[in-house]
Amino acid sequence: MKYILIIITTVIYAQTVYEQILYENGEQLDVFAYQLPENFNLETTYPLLIGFHQWGGNHMSTFSTTFDEEANFRNWIFMSPFGGSSNNYNHQEAQYMVKEAIEWMIDNYNIDENRIYMVGGSMGGASGMIYANNHLDPKEPMVAATASASGILDCERRAIEMDGNNSMIEWFGGNYDEVPFEYHRNSAIYFLDSTQSMHYNLKNIPLYFDFGASEPHRTHAEEMYQIMLEGHHENMWIDNDPIGSHGFSVFDEQHVCDWLSQFELNDDPDYINVNLDESSRAYWIEVNNEEQIENEFMKIIASREVYEDSLIINIEETQNITYNNITLHVMDDLYDYINLYYNEMSPYEYNTIGITGPLIDYVSHISVNDCDFCITMEDDIIWVHIDSENNLLTIFYPSDINNDGEWNILDILLTINFIMDEIEPTPEQNFLADMNQDGLIDILDIIMMVNFILNQ
Repeated sequence: MKYILIIITTVIYAQTVYEQILYENGEQLDVFAYQLPENFNLETTYPLLIGFHQWGGNHMSTFSTTFDEEANFRNWIFMSPFGGSSNNYNHQEAQYMVKEAIEWMIDNYNIDENRIYMVGGSMGGASGMIYANNHLDPKEPMVAATASASGILDCERRAIEMDGNNSMIEWFGGNYDEVPFEYHRNSAIYFLDSTQSMHYNLKNIPLYFDFGASEPHRTHAEEMYQIMLEGHHENMWIDNDPIGSHGFSVFDEQHVCDWLSQFELNDDPDYINVNLDESSRAYWIEVNNEEQIENEFMKIIASREVYEDSLIINIEETQNITYNNITLHVMDDLYDYINLYYNEMSPYEYNTIGITGPLIDYVSHISVNDCDFCITMEDDIIWVHIDSENNLLTIFYPSDINNDGEWNILDILLTINFIMDEIEPTPEQNFLADMNQDGLIDILDIIMMVNFILNQ
C-alpha cells in the first residue's frame, strides 16, 4: 500500500513547487517534487516532463535549470524524483521509486501517458534511457522520448575509466567485475558485448544526446549514436556543436523541449527485438521464464503483420527462454486465423505459446493445425502446444443470435426483444445471447455485442 503523508509547498521564482513524500507499507519510500502549469485545470490532460538530478543533488535541484519554466510555458507538468539517494538512482530499486512516483502522478492528475518525457544531467543523464530499457510494459508508465546531458551510458566502461566508482559499487552491490550483470542491466548500452546489452530495447524510443566539448566520455554518446543509427533507429539527435562543460550546463532547455514535443509513445510496434533482464512484458510479447539462467539476458526477436483476415506472427529468435513460455498479447482485433511461424524451436518437450488480449473473451475455441485438443485454457490465456515451425491457429467465435452468419444490428435488436420479453428465445439463442455467461440476458450482453460488432 502506498500513500502520501506530507505535502509541502515551496515557492520558487513565483512558481509553486509541491514536495511529496511517498510511503509504502508504512515506510518512507521516496520523495519527489512537481510543478503544475499556471493555468492548471483538473479537466485538462497534461504531458509530463521528468527531470533527473545530477550527482550530489536532490529532487529540488532540477528547478535550478529552466526545464520547469519550459514545462510551464508549454502547459506541461514538471516532476523531479529524488530516487532514494543523492549519489545514484539508476539501479533497480531507484527505478521502482521513480515508477511509483509517476503512477502517483497518473492517479492524481490527468497525465497524458503517451507523452511522458525524461531529461537528466550527468549521473541522471542516462536515467531516461535506462528506465526505458527496463520498462516496456504498456500497462505501466513508459517513456515517449528522452534526452541525456553528459549521461553515463555504459556503467562498466565508465567505472573502468574512472578506476572504480564508489556509488556504483554501493548501489549495484559490488565492482563491475564482481556483479557485471547489475552494471549491464542498469546501463543504456554495454559496448563490449552486445548480447549483454539492453540498447536494443531503445529501438522505439526517440533519443537526444548532448555533452560538453571537453568531456572525455563524449565518445560514449557518439559511439552509441552510431550503433543505434546502424540499427536503423529513426528518431535521434546528437549535438555536433556542444556548449557548456558538463551535465545540465550543456543543455539548451528550449531546444530539448522543442525536440521532445514532436513525439508520442509508440507502445505497439510491429517489430520487436529486445534483451530482457527478467521475466516481463515487452510491448505485445510477454516472457515468463520460470528457470531463467542466472545473470543472462533473455533475447526475443519477433514481428507481426495483418493480411486480409489473418494475423501473421513470426518469432524469429529466442535465447535463454526455457520451455518457450511466451504470451502474445494480440487479441485486440478480431482475426479468423493466426499464422504463427516459430523459427527456432527449443529442445524442450513442451513448447507453448499463449494467446491473449481484450477480445479473448469472445473466442469460443481455437484449433491449431486442425487439432482441437492441442490447446489449454488458463484464466484469460489460451495456451497453444506447438510441435512445428508453422502453426495455423483457427479462431472460432460464437454463432450470431439470428443464425444468418453475420454479427450485426439485427442480432442486437433480437436480443433486446428477449430482454423485453417480446420474443421467447430458443435454448440455443438463450445460450448465444448470454454473451458474458452470467445466466442472464441483459444490457451487459448488449454492450458486449456492440463491442464485438465494432471490432469485426
